[in-house]
Amino acid sequence: MNNFRYDTHMHVDLYKNIKQVIDYIEENKSYTIAVTNLPVLYEKYSREYQNLKYIRFALGLHPELAFQYKEQIPLMLEYIKAAKYIGEVGLDYCTTNIDNRETQRIAFRELIEHCDKYGGKILSVHSRRAAKDVLSIIGDSFDGKVILHWFSGTKRELMIAIKRGCYFSINSDMINSKNGMELIRNMPLDRILLESDAPFTKDTKGAYSLDFILKVEEGLSKIKGVNTESVNQILRKNFKSLLDV
Repeated sequence: MNNFRYDTHMHVDLYKNIKQVIDYIEENKSYTIAVTNLPVLYEKYSREYQNLKYIRFALGLHPELAFQYKEQIPLMLEYIKAAKYIGEVGLDYCTTNIDNRETQRIAFRELIEHCDKYGGKILSVHSRRAAKDVLSIIGDSFDGKVILHWFSGTKRELMIAIKRGCYFSINSDMINSKNGMELIRNMPLDRILLESDAPFTKDTKGAYSLDFILKVEEGLSKIKGVNTESVNQILRKNFKSLLDV
């Protein structure tokens, strides 16, 4: 098995030992999209870590923070033009607060409009309990690549997302849950990407390790009935397709 490694969704800044985690990723040559939760954090880390070879910071406004930090929406829109990677963004309907949900929709709608205008962005999108509205806002002619991170919507919503060309990033918690396995079973292999969602999965809470990759590959192999070596090659090809390389 080759040593090509990548992670399309992780929160490097949520580790106290951020410098050690960055060094670990760089030393292991793992291509990584490090999502952020606020535009000010994206600006901070992009400025502090300008010369990394394998890590790219993504411009984010996490939906669970959008209402509390709504004054940062203009800053997010300002940074979009120069940002290649966007995340973590989207909607989260765990809250039942009407104003909170509406602020999320406003922020996400404006984000999508700006990304579509510039074109070519790669988005890592959160859609917990909100996949229907997420897909509605993105639409069916978006000029960019959309990764639905840790997707947990319905099968019907999954089919709509597949039809619209979305990718799906999966992690080690998903391959060990009944709902996650069922969704993965229905995802096309050529649309699946690796993610750790560190430090929010069981394997990455204490420390960041690339061991999650093999666990996901082995789990995906069992779910899809495809040997692990083939899964590894497909996941590598999918990542390169995402980046158009």
